[in-house]
Amino acid sequence: MIGFTGPYSDVNFGDYAMLVNNVYELDAKDAIVFVYDRPFVERIRDDYFADRNVRLVEIALRPGAFSEGRDTQHLTPMEILREIENIDEVTAAVAEMDTLYVNGGGYFNSLWTQPHRIERLIQIIAPTLVAATMNIPVVFTANGYGPFRGDTEFFASFFGSLPNARFGARDTILSPHWLNQAGVQPDRIHTLPDDLLFIDERLTPKQEPRAGKYVVMETYLPTAFITENFAHFERFSQRMAHDHGLGVVFLPFNLGHGGVDQGALLADRLDDVEMFDITGRGYLPIEDAVALVSGAELVISSRYHAVILALSVGTPFVSVLKDVLGDKQYYYGKNVGALEGVLEGQPHDLRDYFFMDYVEALDAVVDDFAGITRRQRENYSAAFPRTGSKLRSAREAYLNGDS
Repeated sequence: MIGFTGPYSDVNFGDYAMLVNNVYELDAKDAIVFVYDRPFVERIRDDYFADRNVRLVEIALRPGAFSEGRDTQHLTPMEILREIENIDEVTAAVAEMDTLYVNGGGYFNSLWTQPHRIERLIQIIAPTLVAATMNIPVVFTANGYGPFRGDTEFFASFFGSLPNARFGARDTILSPHWLNQAGVQPDRIHTLPDDLLFIDERLTPKQEPRAGKYVVMETYLPTAFITENFAHFERFSQRMAHDHGLGVVFLPFNLGHGGVDQGALLADRLDDVEMFDITGRGYLPIEDAVALVSGAELVISSRYHAVILALSVGTPFVSVLKDVLGDKQYYYGKNVGALEGVLEGQPHDLRDYFFMDYVEALDAVVDDFAGITRRQRENYSAAFPRTGSKLRSAREAYLNGDS
């Protein structure tokens, strides 16, 4: 029996897709999955784990445990465990496990210690603290770490309470630095590809390729931003159609203001934009995301896992680095870090891939679509046969406990 904990209870494509991919990669026939939103993960279980024995255990917090006014930036593991209402159930579940996997993502940072996310972070890390006291191996898959802004002690006490844990890091730019700052020694850190870079073949699309050529667009920037800069989106869609014969498929990675609202706005006002509707299913199916990105000529996106999907199938991409905690360190570390892992040793120009502003990215693609896509394809084909083999081997060895 193996266990999982992580942020996959959110309707956010990258998080739940990584869980599914890891369950498949580990060929987990029997698993316990700790959750903080049971109804959503039940849908994922029903759709992807029907032939597996996957049990969900929801982490329940005592009411008001982390109400406004409580100092959460310096919480100790003991204080955390005291606030788990069903600690006996969690302990019994952990006792059944051979290994507890801490699923990949970017949640060990100061954004997740903020009042609107701290409860979810507590629900994620509680099983690891229980596992450590029971001498159950704890394995962090390819996570991102940091930045820590005034709460290093919180993470240091957490990581320090897991003396036998192994830490997978999905970038070499900033994650090792922040882990070191929190007391994790370098010999415990393993460089890995993102949990979704190598997608299990059982999750790849079986349907016929989409007819017609297109680019994939994604953003969860406020709809007000789209309205204020509508002329740039209109120019982009028209030039893609007129100059290159390409439609625009808007691919939401989340519901509501996480993507669907933005896609609906653009599709309603622009003839050359079509939104891929995820509202019926309630989330973006993995096989549909892979199919659409695989068939695209280019992906332009605000999201990290759009970059990972593009890298997984060799589709050129343009990534817009967003601000988190007031600066771009978080997105720089993970987005640029993912590209550097794939293009290791291959000369390349980051200006072909990354932009600071979405409008700037739209205009750059309009002005140099052929050049950007050509240079990216050349870089990828020159590097990935070598780096892909290295990264895949590192992932397989790590998950199998050989590294």
